[in-house]
Amino acid sequence: MPRLGLLALLAYLSVVHCAASVYYVATDGKDSGHGSRTAPFRTVIRGMQAANAGDTVIVRDGTYGHERSVTGGDGNQDNHSPVVLRRSGRPDAWITLRAERKWGAILDCEMRCDSYIDLFNASYIVIEGFVITRGFKEGIHSNDAAHHITIRGNRIEYIANRPSSTGRGLSGMYTNQACHDFIVDGNVFHDIGRSNPSQLDHALYLHGSGMTVANNVFYNIHHGWSIQTAEGLDGALIAHNVFAFENTPGKTGQIMLWGRQSNLIVRDNIFYETERFAITRYQASISSCSIDHNMIYGTTAPQVMMDTSGCSVHDNRIGVDPLFVNTIREPYDFHLRANSRAIGAAAATSVSIDFDGLARSSTHSDIGAFVFHSVP
Repeated sequence: MPRLGLLALLAYLSVVHCAASVYYVATDGKDSGHGSRTAPFRTVIRGMQAANAGDTVIVRDGTYGHERSVTGGDGNQDNHSPVVLRRSGRPDAWITLRAERKWGAILDCEMRCDSYIDLFNASYIVIEGFVITRGFKEGIHSNDAAHHITIRGNRIEYIANRPSSTGRGLSGMYTNQACHDFIVDGNVFHDIGRSNPSQLDHALYLHGSGMTVANNVFYNIHHGWSIQTAEGLDGALIAHNVFAFENTPGKTGQIMLWGRQSNLIVRDNIFYETERFAITRYQASISSCSIDHNMIYGTTAPQVMMDTSGCSVHDNRIGVDPLFVNTIREPYDFHLRANSRAIGAAAATSVSIDFDGLARSSTHSDIGAFVFHSVP
């Protein structure tokens, strides 16, 4: 074969070999199948075991249960999850796990598995569009060294809704000190935590570094904080979120800063019906921190932060009603009304789209998770 022909053939084979694959999962599938559109796998873990860098796993509508992953109870430190992610993508070829229709695929622990997804040491993974519910301890767990993880467009709800006296905090998502470069974008977190009023559980419990939390909606976090930043967190952007309904007796704020914190930005968020403070702290030593351009509204006259030492706190709007579309009854609607003072009041951030995927203005975006747009 002529040299140019051989090179062309090798180039073609290389492209074919590197072409990304798409695998399907369905409740009526079989794990012995090929994972194709017409012969889908039955379990999410089987799809992720088949996926390599650059591949996509699409999960069809339906409820996917605990799959014989059963918790050892509050006294057991092991984590039991139906989906344990051990494979990784690459910086140029992420692995995507996506619901075929947003919120159509329900990952349900049935209060029997500790969390539905364990990130283990995975990296360059996208998890998108699921309902993750009824975890015994958590929705998503990462107690190892996962990094470059994007959690986008999910509903994480009804986690750990049970009585328990354990001192361990229970969370919608947990990351430990070795985790880094997470993006938590456009999710809804609600009804996280136990029925014990003395326990503190959180939507997000964040150790590690390089955390971006943007365009999320948090509400009904009954006995803890929407975000707990933990000892040693370095580099976090918390921007364009909605925190609603602080309703825990004796607790103040929607964000808790604990321990040493550095390089923290809390910007362009709405804290709705909060009391006393939007942000609180505990034994916190904070450096390189900016709390700015947030909107804080409550029945009293709330303040931005319990103790501002170590932080630059400026240009926040206090006591201004953001005028959401519906906060009376579920389903709540945290879009802005046309006369909201949150419109055009945000500072510039790296967050270029909103919860709905609409583009944000690079200079005068809107505070909160949603860009205002008129609806016919």
